[in-house]
Amino acid sequence: MIFVVLFDSRSLDVGKNSSFYSYVYKINNLETTHILIIGNCEQMYEIPDNSIHLVVTSPPYFNAPFDYKNYYKNYEEYLSVIKSVAKELYRVIRKGRILSLIIDDMLVKGQKFSIVADATTIFQNTGFNYRDRIIWKKPDDYLRILKRREVLYKFPYPMYFYPDNLLESILIFQKGKFNYKSIS
Repeated sequence: MIFVVLFDSRSLDVGKNSSFYSYVYKINNLETTHILIIGNCEQMYEIPDNSIHLVVTSPPYFNAPFDYKNYYKNYEEYLSVIKSVAKELYRVIRKGRILSLIIDDMLVKGQKFSIVADATTIFQNTGFNYRDRIIWKKPDDYLRILKRREVLYKFPYPMYFYPDNLLESILIFQKGKFNYKSIS
């Protein structure tokens, strides 16, 4: 799983499995340091507790036919990984801060998996507050549609074709409530 995080930190050892970029911004004479980390969500041991201000993550789809075919043994294993990542994210995110999870339901071998509902439940059971769901429409020229079109030409039967995921869910979660009085 890939995660992208922004947080304010004075010192951090990001380890061998991550890459990071540090940026210094000055807005209205307020200087802040932001570090962007790109790495593996299952290996966040190098990130201190309660240090992350924002997480935007898009985990691998459960056995998506073109990207992650047979990546997970079964759906339970996939959900187990999502649970362990949710626990780690809860540990590293600061109170009141936001997590955006880009994910959607998946059709695998004719069975539709309710990943959005299951992920929402997992993150809520971990302690996150569910804030919102944003529906994102993928670009019209989305590449996988072309692959599906080839299938339709080869097997032009009414129940054979199914559209690819043209929409994606962006689930917004928050750890606790943000203390607006803490902003000076």
